[in-house]
Amino acid sequence: MSDHNRLRRRAVLLGGLGLAGASMASLVNLSQPPTPKSQGRNSETDRSPQPTSASIGSPLRLGWSPWADAEVISLIAQKVIQQAYNIEVERVLADIGIQYASLARGDLDMMLMAWLPLTHRDYWRRVRERVIDFGSMYAGRLGWVVPDYVPEAELSSIQQLQNPALAARFNNRVQGIDPGSGLNQASAEALKSYQLNDLNLVASSSAAMTAVLDQAIRREQWVIVTSWMPHWMFARYKLRFLDDPKRVFGGIEWIHALGRPSLDVEAPDVAAFLTRFHLPDQEMSDLLLKANERSAERAVDDYLETHPARVRYWTTGQIASG
Repeated sequence: MSDHNRLRRRAVLLGGLGLAGASMASLVNLSQPPTPKSQGRNSETDRSPQPTSASIGSPLRLGWSPWADAEVISLIAQKVIQQAYNIEVERVLADIGIQYASLARGDLDMMLMAWLPLTHRDYWRRVRERVIDFGSMYAGRLGWVVPDYVPEAELSSIQQLQNPALAARFNNRVQGIDPGSGLNQASAEALKSYQLNDLNLVASSSAAMTAVLDQAIRREQWVIVTSWMPHWMFARYKLRFLDDPKRVFGGIEWIHALGRPSLDVEAPDVAAFLTRFHLPDQEMSDLLLKANERSAERAVDDYLETHPARVRYWTTGQIASG
């Protein structure tokens, strides 16, 4: 298979991690004409006088996708912007492809789920001249995962599963997620690319995948699941990704914050916040675990309360001394 075709497949990997549940109301809302704001970067006359963030008259619209990390990261941004700058933020649930297009048109003001440089490569190519990239917030990865008690000396790479005896140790199955998800599609491609004729991909749901993993770990059984980081399961269990020498799943990705044209002019405080908005990987994993155990709302509130120095840096650029 050519690198070009593999990269094109990568453009939809994250697009399937639950997008079947995208809100129809959000799709309808995004099809309506946007609230009048700037007409874009080509209308230089609209930039004088330049408004401040406090002059934004309508809520900023923040796109998000139905993934655990997207929920918490969008909640953090919503709460911080509202509390620090007194600007209302409306979270809009929508398909990731619709978010890119809506952002470029100005129907959305922000989105926090741009997986770059490979996963959303095709989406990014279509809009990169019409949106603002504020940089990465945290790192991500997709692939096949096993519990750490599966000896690495016996299994470290997907390619080793060509061995029928080794595949049998996993009951000849890989536990997948949603049938239409990009991760499941990439997993099906992995079976072909690595010629894993003794393994079957079992499609189900994200919840079923974590349930199968939990049950197997309780019994110390060997199990392979399809998953991604950041995810709360990496904070709860000791897990590792299998090496992917053919790079069917790509490598480490960075999740970027994007804004519509002229957001930096109309809301400079918000733009400055987005350039500083970064979460360490371990904190993100712990946050997702707490969100799973309680609720995303409570987990985010607790995180903001216990990390005042980080919030102060995000909102003002001030670094705590001492």
